[in-house]
Order: sequence, then structure tokens, then C-alpha cells
Amino acid sequence: MTHFGQTTLSRTTPTEWLQVGASVGQLVNDWSGRHDLIAYVGGEAAVDRGAPALFTPSSGEVEVNTNIAFPGVTPDQIGDLTHRSTQFEFPKGVGAILHEALHARYSTFDIEQAQRELTSNQYKGMYLMEEGRIEALGVRTMPQNKSFLTAMAMGISLGDLNDIPASALSSVRSLAQLIAITYGRVTAGVLSNEDIEPFARILPMIAPEGLLTELRPLWTEYQILVPELHLERMYELARKWEEVVAKYAEEAGEDDGEGEGESGSEGEIGEVARALREALQEIAENAEFSATGEAMEQQASEERAEALERSQSSSKERRENKEVSDSVFSHSSGPGGVRKTSSRLIDTRNPTSPERASAVRIAQALERAKYRDRVRTEAESVTPPGRLRTRAVVQGRAMRARGVMDTTAPWNRVQRKHVDDPNLTIGVMVDISGSMRSAMEPLASAAWVLSEATRRVQGRTAMVYYGDDVFPTLKPGQHLDKVTVYSASDSTEEFGKAFQALDGALDLLNGSGARLLVVVSDGHYRSDQRSEVARVMKRCERDGVAVLWVGVGHYGGDAERYCTTASSSYTKMGETITEVADEIGRQAERALTVAGSRV
Repeated sequence: MTHFGQTTLSRTTPTEWLQVGASVGQLVNDWSGRHDLIAYVGGEAAVDRGAPALFTPSSGEVEVNTNIAFPGVTPDQIGDLTHRSTQFEFPKGVGAILHEALHARYSTFDIEQAQRELTSNQYKGMYLMEEGRIEALGVRTMPQNKSFLTAMAMGISLGDLNDIPASALSSVRSLAQLIAITYGRVTAGVLSNEDIEPFARILPMIAPEGLLTELRPLWTEYQILVPELHLERMYELARKWEEVVAKYAEEAGEDDGEGEGESGSEGEIGEVARALREALQEIAENAEFSATGEAMEQQASEERAEALERSQSSSKERRENKEVSDSVFSHSSGPGGVRKTSSRLIDTRNPTSPERASAVRIAQALERAKYRDRVRTEAESVTPPGRLRTRAVVQGRAMRARGVMDTTAPWNRVQRKHVDDPNLTIGVMVDISGSMRSAMEPLASAAWVLSEATRRVQGRTAMVYYGDDVFPTLKPGQHLDKVTVYSASDSTEEFGKAFQALDGALDLLNGSGARLLVVVSDGHYRSDQRSEVARVMKRCERDGVAVLWVGVGHYGGDAERYCTTASSSYTKMGETITEVADEIGRQAERALTVAGSRV
């Protein structure tokens, strides 16, 4: 039962388990509030103790036995355990990891000193109470993870008792151990009285009268102590525990070690063994079903809360962006109504023949790229194909073990169906800081070409220029008749406000159909705007908005670092009008196609 180790590992994590091991290492450090723990994960981990997991304080090592914690599961089926959804797929194994993290966080006493201060049996009593104490602290400090501790207790600690001969558990010392890992966890808040009811029902018939009554106040007090303040009292309770157990063991005619009862006839012992076996079997049959069910309820609760928070956050963001948009687009096109910007209109001309030809080519590219909006539906099935839902498999086994018809559907398949919604929305942001000065003529050309191409495919376009402030150069529904060239003389870049204006006007993040954000900039920003770029790129990735970043100017190549998502593309601005327009068309087609495939 001991999860404490005292020797340094001589093994290493098998190659195939390295990714899982890395996520276990991150989890135990996060949950323990430490940064020095290392993890060993594999089929040989903690094998000497027969435990699902093991913490060695002297070396800061955590072992996880995959055969016990994740039975029948391959590393690729687990993936990254730092993901919350993955944790709920494997609540028993995650509970074992959490248990060891709690030891690393709260079992702060010196093991060797405790073993010098106490006898072997007294130390065993202390450890049994320590199990409940650290889990009680875990429930109080991380209530969102309680279901994992419950799953570990029910699915491993109690479920595995079914494999132990009942006669080996019917001695007073063994019963005291069972009391600690059942009733002690009820006091800790990990288990409920209903969880241990089969054992509680049989206990009065097999345990000496008074054993439970005398042990209960010991573990109850122990669970509110901390080693830094109460170590001597913890030692006293451990000695008292052994005193109580030894007294009843002696009365039962047992020795002072691990021996089985010596009093009573063989028939009497057999009756006790059978009664205890039935109780343990009942616990084992209910364990996986009950523990997995609680984990599923916790996950569903978190997902509902997350969806509500996301909805509220999205609604607030939409309102804020709409306010910014109304303010920005209320001005006439151009910087005239915006006092903060130094940009000015420096030229207006008719589009040239090459520009008109480029608009036609880009329109054709956009028409090819316009994906029809996909409706994503999930369907559960009892047969493949799809993704195997591990929890459903476990739940089905538990239901069958209880003699209940298995109604689970362990396979989950995502289906996507095209619907007629060929809308295309393009928002364009153009940087007008001083470093962009040399690019304003080809940008003006590209802006006209893109607006004309979008009009030809019945799309919606809006365009803003951003520097010290933001002003519109193309309002939603407006068409550019002329090529308009503005100066670039501002000293900074208000990227965040520019995106808010476009999103508020076009509903890029929450709209339907094909949506593309085009950013024309060298990406040379101050730190707060770099953070805004990262946030916007993540939001576009999550909400199916393709991003095309056109790098311009001396620092243009720096902007490529922002395009790390699957639906974003980067291109360097060409030198001629035709190169600029055609490259935007090709990259827009690619970006829209990638974004569409991810919906």
C-alpha cells in the first residue's frame, strides 16, 4: 500500500512513453506547486511496490505504472495529459498522478526521521492516516479535481482489493487498513458513505466491537494537522493507532505483525472470508461505473461553465468591437475626421488596365476558394469508424458486470455536411507607420484590386488603415471607384483597435461562410501590440477565419513569426502591381481553403 519510495530510480522512461511522461512531469509539478519533480512512466514503474504510482521524496521522482494506472491503453491513445479533456478520459490514472503530487506537496516530514521515531507498525499507521490527510487537502485546495481522486480510490485502491484473498484481509490489522482507506477517505471528502456501503454493512460482523469507534477520532484529528506545526502530535496519533490495533489483535489471538487471526475454527474463518469477499466484489463491481460517472458529471459541469463563459465573453467582445467599429466607420473615408493620425490623401487616380486584369484573376481565385459553410455534427455509434471513447468502454463493462443492459455507444464520429452559404467576407488592415512609406503606392493598388475582386464574387469587404489611430478607407458595402494613395507617417501602430473596427463591421469571428483577414504590415510593433497580434491570430484560428499577412518594408520579414497557425499564410510584398495582386490572390485562395477544411 505504501506509495513512498526511498531509493533513486535506475530505470528510464521507454521511448514510446516519453510524450506521456513529459505531460505527467508537468502535471505533478503544477499540482504540487513545485518545479523540481521528474517523472518516470512505464510498465516497470513502481513495480517493486505493486502500486499505480510512487513518489520518492529524497530524489523528487514520481513513478507511474502504466499497466495499473492505464491498463490496456497505448501511449498514442493517451496523448497529452495536460489537456483537461484527456484527463477526463482517464480519471483513474490521473487520480493516481494527482495523489502522488499531493504527497509531494503536503507530505513534508522526513521519512527517515519518522521511521526512527516510530516502530514499523506505528509508521504503517501514520502512513495510512497520511493517505487520507493529503487527499483531504487536495479536495479543499483543488475541488475541481476531486473526481480524479474518487476514481483512483474506487477504481484502483478499492477495486483491486477484489484480487486479494479475503482470508488475507480478515485479520484485525488488515481490517484496520481497510477502515483507513475507506472510512478515512469518507472523512476526507473523497468517497461517500454510499461508495463504501458494502464494506460498512459487513464490518460489524467481522471486526471487533469498538475497533472502528476508537480509530475514527485518530484519523479525523490527523487530517487537520500539518507537519510544520504538529509533527509530534502526528507521531502521537500514529502510536495511538498502533496501540488500538495491537490491543484488538491480541484479543483476537493474532501476532504483532501481519499474521492472520489464530482464534476461531476454520469454518468460522471461512464464513468471515466469504462475507468479506462478497462485500469487496460488490465494491469492485460498482467502482468503475460510479467513479467514471462522477468524472463524467464533473466534465459536463466544466464544459457547461466554459461554454457559458465563452458565450458571455464573446458577447462582451462583440459589443465592444461594435462600439469601436461604429466610432471608426462613422467618419468619412480617409483620415480627415481622425485628428490623431498624420496620414493624408496624396493621390487619387483611375485604375489601370493591369489592375483591372488582376482584379478579374483574383475574383476567379476567390470563387474557387469560397468553401460552403460546413455544419459539424457528432454521432455516437456502437461500431467503428470514429474515435473510441474510453470512458464509454469502461462504463459499458461496469454495466455488464452489474447485469445491466449495456446501452453505451463507445464510438464517436464527426460528420461535416456542406450547406449553401457561399458568402465571402474580407477585412483588410493596412499599417501606415513611417516604416511603410515606400509601400503605399503598391498597397493602394492592391487595395483597389482586392475590393473590386470581392465585389465581383458578391462578397463583403471593409478596409482600415492604422497608425497612431484608425480610419476607414473602404466601408462595408462600399466600392472603390478610384485608386487612393495615402501617406504613411505615423509613429506607432494601433493593431488591436484596427481589428476591433473590422470585426465589429464585418462580424469576422462570429460570422458564417468564408472569412479572410488580410494584414498588410511589416510587423514591427511595440510589445502590447505584439500581444494583441498573438491574441487575434489565436481567435481567428479558433473561429475559422483565414489570415493572410503581407509583409512589407524594411522589417517585412519579421511579420512571418506571427503566422504560426494552420489557417494563416505569409507572403512578402512583390515589387510590381501585378505581382502584389496576383500573390494576394494565390495566398487568399490557399488561406481560405485551409480555413474551410478546419470547420
